[in-house]
Amino acid sequence: MAERRVPSLTQAVIPPSVLSGTVEVGRREGRPIVPWFAGTGLDPTDLVTSGSVRVSYRQAAVVLRRAVHAMPGRPLGMRVGCRDTLLSFGMLGIAMRSCATAADALTLARELHQAAGSLMDLDVETFGDEMALRLHELRPDPELVAFLCEEALCSTLVVIRAMLGAAWSPTRVELAYPAPQYVQEYHRLFRCPLRFDAEANRLVFPTEVLARPLPTHHEPTRAVAVETCRRLLDLDDSRPDVVASVESLLRRNLRSRLTMTETARHLRITERTLRRRLTAAGEHFSTIRDRVRRHRAITLLRDSTLTIEAVAHEIGFSDAREFRRAYLRWTGETPSTTRRRQGQAHQAEAAELD
Repeated sequence: MAERRVPSLTQAVIPPSVLSGTVEVGRREGRPIVPWFAGTGLDPTDLVTSGSVRVSYRQAAVVLRRAVHAMPGRPLGMRVGCRDTLLSFGMLGIAMRSCATAADALTLARELHQAAGSLMDLDVETFGDEMALRLHELRPDPELVAFLCEEALCSTLVVIRAMLGAAWSPTRVELAYPAPQYVQEYHRLFRCPLRFDAEANRLVFPTEVLARPLPTHHEPTRAVAVETCRRLLDLDDSRPDVVASVESLLRRNLRSRLTMTETARHLRITERTLRRRLTAAGEHFSTIRDRVRRHRAITLLRDSTLTIEAVAHEIGFSDAREFRRAYLRWTGETPSTTRRRQGQAHQAEAAELD
């Protein structure tokens, strides 16, 4: 098994499944969702409409802390974790269910759990004829520990029952925090002894479970799902969350040409702090803005019938000549050349089909 690289708390590498589930619960309860995301650079709509969105732990923690404050005394983490396996574990759930045995599925979970959007780290412990999945906080956070454990344990239980049957229950569950006021929900779901104020967060089960074959085993599906999970965890393509946040804000506001001062205001930090964080990430605001504009311009020139003047307007240029000069600087060719080359490519494809 390849050594797993651990991302920093500010790298935007986490699939937003936990956040999207929390938003779903909040909307069902009629809560105002947008304030939870203020200053993070994230947009709640993007969580469900864009498959490419990734968040950092720092961003997720801000949103989740606000959600917990907005819905106090509720089993919020349990509601998020008890969703369908495909929603909570995604491709990792498919990979685990396609394994030959429960032991194989556990190995995958240990290696690839972050591909499911996990906000806790996972370890495996052995005690004689018992084993435990132990959860570790990525950063101590008393306000979030109950939510994070509920979500992680409930989603894990859902996927285990999908593999071993709905009647399966752990030997016991240990939790390193006091019993919540809705503790009856824990008893109803886990159907096993519970230990609160324990020294660690664990889901304990008999070791013999690992030898059980899985009726849903299908090797081709497992191989494809595992490869997909590993691509999701490719940290070589990761970005610091401040860079991802600035890109997201600029992308949503291309026409209005946000300045650095306005962008910092959206992120609820000073311009000086934004500049310092971007410098630490090896970036400049103008470089990010050019990158976002260039990508959008190329897409519009290739895939739309907008005039070059209209494309210029769409990405925040009031003067088409200014846009042409910028585009030449970005790509080494004029907008007309890009469009003409794309048209020739389409004609060649059509000729091949004839």
